[in-house]
Amino acid sequence: MGPATLGGSTNDAETIQTFLDHNAELFITVWDNDKLIGTVLAAWDGGRAHFARLTVNPEYRRQGIGRELVNRSEKLLKQRGAKRVSADILRDSPGAIDFWKSVGFTVNDVVEPYAKNI
Repeated sequence: MGPATLGGSTNDAETIQTFLDHNAELFITVWDNDKLIGTVLAAWDGGRAHFARLTVNPEYRRQGIGRELVNRSEKLLKQRGAKRVSADILRDSPGAIDFWKSVGFTVNDVVEPYAKNI
C-alpha cells in the first residue's frame, strides 16, 4: 500500500522526518505496552498552529485517545502562543469530521483552502 495523500502531500518516511525535525516536541504518541496505538503531530511556525496528523489504531477508537492527544497538543500550542489551530479533514471522511467537531472545531470561515501539487 502506498502513502496516503491529502492535497498532494505524502505520508512517506522522508516527509514525516522533515516535519519532525521542525516540530519534534509537538509529536505525541500513546502506547499500550509495546503497541503504538495513537499519534498526533502538530505544527507551530510562530504565527499559525496546525494539526498535521492524528491517528488512532482502529481497535482503540472511541475510548478518548484522540481527544486526549488533541487536548495535550492544544496545551503545548497555547504555551507557545498559539491562539487558533487548524486541521485539514477529507470531505469524504464523515467519522473524522464528526470527531473534529466533537473536539470543538468548526468549518474555517477565515481561510479558503487552496493547494497545488509541485
